[in-house]
Amino acid sequence: MERLTAEPLYKRAESAMVARIVKRIWRPGMRLPNEFELAAEFGVSQGTIRKALVSMERRGLLARSPGRGTTVVKTTAEESLFAFFRLRDDVSGNMTVPEPLSERISRRAATRKERTQFETAESDVYVLERVRQHGGVPFALERMRLPATLFKGIEDDAPLPNSLYPYLQERFGISVMVAEEGLSAVLGKEKETRKLDVPVGTPLLKVERRARDLAHRIVELRTSHFLTDGASYRVDLARSDPLSEVAGVT
Repeated sequence: MERLTAEPLYKRAESAMVARIVKRIWRPGMRLPNEFELAAEFGVSQGTIRKALVSMERRGLLARSPGRGTTVVKTTAEESLFAFFRLRDDVSGNMTVPEPLSERISRRAATRKERTQFETAESDVYVLERVRQHGGVPFALERMRLPATLFKGIEDDAPLPNSLYPYLQERFGISVMVAEEGLSAVLGKEKETRKLDVPVGTPLLKVERRARDLAHRIVELRTSHFLTDGASYRVDLARSDPLSEVAGVT
């Protein structure tokens, strides 16, 4: 029986339940025990468990519905694109959905910089390179580096699904929760422009991404180069009310 040794605070209960998702004890789509059973298992009150479950639902980790109970959320391709892909058509404003044109995956030793970025003593990485198309023409070159220890055997599944994050969750139990990105405008070098079929020196949007999972580990380093003729990178910004946050209003 697993019990919490400290005071029955909902954040500690939440951390213990998140750990079960990270360790794949609770898998995507799995139905959780009811509140009474969870409260007894963790040695806390039903109210504490309920508060922890509500917090996890707000984070997008759980889905709660009458009749079905509480289940671990399974990431869909549509949700992943909406959450982590920001190019929008300049005319319609709709999401520019990328389609695979080519793919190559290989394994090599991690560089010193990559070992530092992954915040672990990672020895090897998988390198996944993809050229994406839209409207029948190349428009994105993506180069992803993944820790080999977390994604052992990924090369056996090639070609990989178009939407990567749902696949990583289903296959390896890695749920990407946060993506940190930095943008810059660059002139395309030969190694990028050749694969995008444009002249050297073509203006490109360069996007550097670090993706973190539930355990706050960096699980992906990605460098993307985009052609932005007819499309733009869009981010919606909103100013929150600090008083409402203090008052607990959402």
